[in-house]
Amino acid sequence: MTLEYNAKAQVTMSHKDKTLTPELIINGYERAYRKVYGRDPRIRHIGGQWYYINGETVHRMTLMSEIVRLNDLAKQQSPYAKPTRSMVQRLIARLRGI
Repeated sequence: MTLEYNAKAQVTMSHKDKTLTPELIINGYERAYRKVYGRDPRIRHIGGQWYYINGETVHRMTLMSEIVRLNDLAKQQSPYAKPTRSMVQRLIARLRGI
């Protein structure tokens, strides 16, 4: 699972990773939730491996799988479709039309 925490760096997340802090998990969930729903979730770490999210108590492993699901959903909802032709092919076609 990959959690983006800034434009240039990425953190690879694993549920067994002991260096993954609650802050990183919360930031990853907030970012993924915001991409899909366009608003911030209510989330806080309540201790151990438990989090309180939008009125529900959730375990760390469940939260991490939810982050993956939200990121996948955000990719599917992306308004930017990949072009069928490369940039060079489009430029050549445009120049031919001139």
